Amino acid sequence: MRVLVLLLSLFAASAHAQRMEEGEWEFVSEITMPGLPRPQQSGYRACLTREQARDPMYWGRSATVPSDCRVGTLKLGPDTTSWELECPASNMRGAGRAQISRNNMSSELKLSGGVATRTRGRRLGPCNP
Repeated sequence: MRVLVLLLSLFAASAHAQRMEEGEWEFVSEITMPGLPRPQQSGYRACLTREQARDPMYWGRSATVPSDCRVGTLKLGPDTTSWELECPASNMRGAGRAQISRNNMSSELKLSGGVATRTRGRRLGPCNP
């Protein structure tokens, strides 16, 4: 479940990835759900090439999302993306929102059952060789 939530939060970035600047990025995600004593955090750094930063499907290519999940409503704005998600087989519904700029991104996804994830990213600078 945590992997699914993290992947869905990264989906938020895909719609506007072309607005992101190439370089080294740091991403931190926080997941909350009933039964966890405290929010769980994970993070990583990635060196995005120009092609990756501009490719709107880059984040979703390696994602394994249950096949029953469908994005019902997707609204693309100049700086903000929002969507609604439904996964009938797992009885999940949710909504998310992402804001993307050249050097920063943030997203939030709330799923039924009290599951929520927030992801923040920031460009650190050029990639180190």
